[in-house]
Amino acid sequence: MDREFIIKNQIVERYLAGRLPPKGVTDFERLIRSRPELIDELGLADKVNAGLRLLDAAGVAEPWAEKPKKVWQHPGFTIGAAALALVALIGCAALAMQVSSRDAKISKLSQEIQERPIAPSTHKRTILVSSSRGGPPSTATVTINYGEFAELKTDLSWTRYSMFRVSIDRVNQGRVAVIDGLTKDSNGHVRISLNAGAFGPGDYMVTLEGLNMRREHLPIGWFRVSIAR
Repeated sequence: MDREFIIKNQIVERYLAGRLPPKGVTDFERLIRSRPELIDELGLADKVNAGLRLLDAAGVAEPWAEKPKKVWQHPGFTIGAAALALVALIGCAALAMQVSSRDAKISKLSQEIQERPIAPSTHKRTILVSSSRGGPPSTATVTINYGEFAELKTDLSWTRYSMFRVSIDRVNQGRVAVIDGLTKDSNGHVRISLNAGAFGPGDYMVTLEGLNMRREHLPIGWFRVSIAR
């Protein structure tokens, strides 16, 4: 590579534009180091200055200028991210403590419910209850106060059945009890005795079913009991 070869093949222009192959770059730089006078002869300094003026006019930073840092490269961003992570960690720890405390309270309440003794009855009350024959009533037929021992009597003298099954369901929840093999007394009444303290507050549907000789059951009446706290 000599002066004529450089001029003929536009080595300077290609070098400045970054279009020389790696070997060409190595040869050209080795030649300039060995013959620095070529910088003036080839007008290399003028070309570089002209290029820098164009960059300045276009508002483009010089190649060796420090490039602006990305947002995440600034120290403030790192500090802010660390602070945010710390706040999130503290929040998670507080939430975990709340959940743990809530679970402990639920467990304690569940244990108290399981171990809760049945409240003793303070007095006994006998109530004559009218049963519905057309289906379960939508409102309470009778109200029993918490602590009462209620003897509920319902007149079934009108039916041919002599033996009955009574089912008690808490409304919208589930079955509480089934009493089988009840019979009518001399007045045609079926009697059910309930300790209100054994039931939680709420409404309970009582279903009366007649039993035939084959122990098959058929609903014949309903009444609704409300247990008041």
